[in-house]
Amino acid sequence: MTSPNGTSFSTGGEIAPMTLDSESLAQLQAALAKVEQGRGVLVRLADLMGGAVGQAAKMSLQGLGMAPKLQEKLHGLVEAAVTRAFDIAILGIRHEATSERAKWRDPAAQAVVAVSGALGGFGGVIGLMPDISFTTLTIMREIAEIAREEGEDLRDPDARRACLEVFALRSFPLGQSDEESELGFFSARALLRGRPVVMLIAEVASHYGIGLSRKFALQMVPVAGALCGASLNAAFLSHYRALARAHFTIRRLERQHGCVIRDTAAHMHSGQAADATAL
Repeated sequence: MTSPNGTSFSTGGEIAPMTLDSESLAQLQAALAKVEQGRGVLVRLADLMGGAVGQAAKMSLQGLGMAPKLQEKLHGLVEAAVTRAFDIAILGIRHEATSERAKWRDPAAQAVVAVSGALGGFGGVIGLMPDISFTTLTIMREIAEIAREEGEDLRDPDARRACLEVFALRSFPLGQSDEESELGFFSARALLRGRPVVMLIAEVASHYGIGLSRKFALQMVPVAGALCGASLNAAFLSHYRALARAHFTIRRLERQHGCVIRDTAAHMHSGQAADATAL
């Protein structure tokens, strides 16, 4: 726990000296909770996909896998969509930082990606490209808005690159020996630092494309395709929003406090582990 001046944190019977004030510590805790929230969305995504597969099995449908040529075409579409989103997502966004967020933004974005997914499900292959392009751009736009709210200057190439990193974070393991550890999130961020933008885009396209190819295959299930597309798009957006909020909150705290942020997170995690063992 923090002392009255917010300079220490107790973990498993040990007191770790910290330089964080109580407000910054609370913000770090909230950011790590967002990492867990994003992981929870991934679980719901898996459930949604599993449900669609079960529906296909009941209808005796085969071929949820994709032909190599179609898979290659999809990868090209995804890479083009990510590149385009990276180039134009910040257009029209005010560059000055603000903590204000319009109340209509979250439900409106959820609604439009859900509609895009539903239309993509109805449209089949024809609806694939518009759905991928629109949904990817919407997600990138939301990431950029969150970055600005957390104090990033979107005119800075590093800030724009950090927006792309949010997409790439999903492609890395969340941990090593403990896959549920928040510290895995820090490890993934460290792996991404310094990578050229072209490599980040390729990384994103490869792993983001795997999820989208599975989504596309499931959207081919008659009747269920539109509902599946709408639900999965909404879940993708929720996942990346949570990761973006965690990523840019931690970047802001690192600008203020440096590497002590990861050290504090490590002490917090070890304290939680000790409490769980005691129970």
